[in-house]
Amino acid sequence: MTVKTAISLNDSLFAKVEALTQELDISRSRLFAIAVQEYIERHETRRMMAALNEVYKEGPDEEDLAIQRGIQEYHRKLMKDEPW
Repeated sequence: MTVKTAISLNDSLFAKVEALTQELDISRSRLFAIAVQEYIERHETRRMMAALNEVYKEGPDEEDLAIQRGIQEYHRKLMKDEPW
């Protein structure tokens, strides 16, 4: 299903749209659909990154640090006899 909508653009932006649709050999509708989809994806990515940054802003907790130390110690033991 598709929905029709109307938008207003200034003359210079409309000219750029026209030029790009000709270059890409697609309709204005297709160009706007692609542009909106890409914009939504970028917005969703920014929102997800903001949420992740909020979760991890305080850094690792003690449990995470203990796991990290255990992994580092295991790696040291594993690699101690390597010739490099």
